[in-house]
Amino acid sequence: MALNNKTIVNLQDARLYLGKSSTDTADDALIDMLVQHASASVAKELGVANVVSTTYREFHDGHKGCYMWLDNYPITSVDLISVGRDDALTITYDNGDASYATAEVTTTQLKLRKRVSGVLTASAFTLVDYATLALLEAAVEAVTGWTVVVSTDFTGYAAASLVPMPGKDANAIEVTLSVPDQGEDQCEIEGTWGKLYNPYGWSWAGRRGICFEYTAGYARADIPQPLRAACLMIVKMSYDSAKRDMSVKEERIGDYQYKLADHVSVITNPVVQEMIEPFRRQGVFGI
Repeated sequence: MALNNKTIVNLQDARLYLGKSSTDTADDALIDMLVQHASASVAKELGVANVVSTTYREFHDGHKGCYMWLDNYPITSVDLISVGRDDALTITYDNGDASYATAEVTTTQLKLRKRVSGVLTASAFTLVDYATLALLEAAVEAVTGWTVVVSTDFTGYAAASLVPMPGKDANAIEVTLSVPDQGEDQCEIEGTWGKLYNPYGWSWAGRRGICFEYTAGYARADIPQPLRAACLMIVKMSYDSAKRDMSVKEERIGDYQYKLADHVSVITNPVVQEMIEPFRRQGVFGI
């Protein structure tokens, strides 16, 4: 059974920790789910999207200070730091028959919507499917009524480089889509806790005008053992809870009596918290 490749431990690790024999596979689907849940819980406690190494693209506001804190850590590489944006193309619905038409860019798609004679039609273009903006232009213009004009300086740019933008009115109006400006190289990476230093400050004035493309997290073989142990402990506590008859709260057999404690979140277990604590982000979150 394949696990999400962002899990801190794998199925075999969890089966071994739970004392499962090689032939006892009846609960593998449950264990799979618990491993993914435990991995997500540890990541959430650390304040990151994933503990395992992952590539990210983020947009941040500018400010006059010298430090920028990215959302994830530890940073292992930075592929692009871009301050500002360039207008790359315009898109318009100019068929003259729509009551409204909009264009939107998400992190993964260009979405076009129009309402003609009361009927809403939506078209979505997955950005990574188009190696260049020129190819995206051709695909969009194959949809009746839509016109795209890519600036000659940007025809070779990847469609996935488009900056996310909320839906804007494109009904007989040109909507401008942008890409990050040229890279910024006046920066030092203080990657352990996700901090970047720019001696000249991050002063571009626009909202979410600074783009970062970077990789953060641990290679699977390098995940610290305490984080792996915390994940496995969460899996076991969750597994034991799932297998317990939760309808039974109290039982007496002769002079022997026991009562189950009320359920509490396994992530708050003191031992789990002690394992995670050294890897929480350190430092003053200032500028």
